[in-house]
Amino acid sequence: MRSPRCRAKQDAKAPADPRWRRRVATSFLLGAVLAGPATAQLGGSLTLSSQARLRGQPIGDHRPVAELELVHDAAGGFYIGGSATLVATRDEGVKPLSFRQYAGFARHLSPATAIDVGMVHSGYTSYSGIAGGGSYTEAYVGMTGRHLSGRLYFSPGYFRKDEPTLYAELNGDLDLAPDWSLVAHAGRLTHLKAHADRGDRDATDWRIGLRRHLGPVDLDAAWTGHAQDRAAYGAGDRSDGALVIALSFAF
Repeated sequence: MRSPRCRAKQDAKAPADPRWRRRVATSFLLGAVLAGPATAQLGGSLTLSSQARLRGQPIGDHRPVAELELVHDAAGGFYIGGSATLVATRDEGVKPLSFRQYAGFARHLSPATAIDVGMVHSGYTSYSGIAGGGSYTEAYVGMTGRHLSGRLYFSPGYFRKDEPTLYAELNGDLDLAPDWSLVAHAGRLTHLKAHADRGDRDATDWRIGLRRHLGPVDLDAAWTGHAQDRAAYGAGDRSDGALVIALSFAF
């Protein structure tokens, strides 16, 4: 989930503006729910990225990926969707990397502000580099404004049955010039149950970059990173940051 990605700057009375729809699409592609008429419709996006990251951490061996996402917006604010991601592996060609299914409900609080709640299930294959692959389910609640959006996720089992977690994220964008935007993200993963034998630690991730609007296509270049909190006696772990390039087409 972009994640992302409901950060519309323009007033909801102008749903035909493609930039409104693209910004909404970064948060589960809720453009039709938040800006369009109350009729059911299907939308989606196709994104090509230089590599995949899971909450700041590299997955898929830093290889290029392609993600197809589809969402159905029903009348009344309900939506359901899913995505599938392929990775170009070093030796085995194109292979499945991950999948996601979600469903939720969104409602306006004002012409430019909305809230949404829902459930999302994410799964990863062994090509992700996660040992044995894995999956988890989360419930979430979020709010979207003109420049900022945020979500809080709860999982009763984050990759493990007895691993409850909270993940909070804040996303923002700011228009710098015609067709240019500054985009930013900050996230925080918190483990709710201590496991001394596992050494699980809370972590922070971030992303900041530029977005170029090219008609129906967005070109992103963003620096992405991740850091775990320090252990009781020792330094924290910081993964290598990376410049991630992504080309996204919303339809």
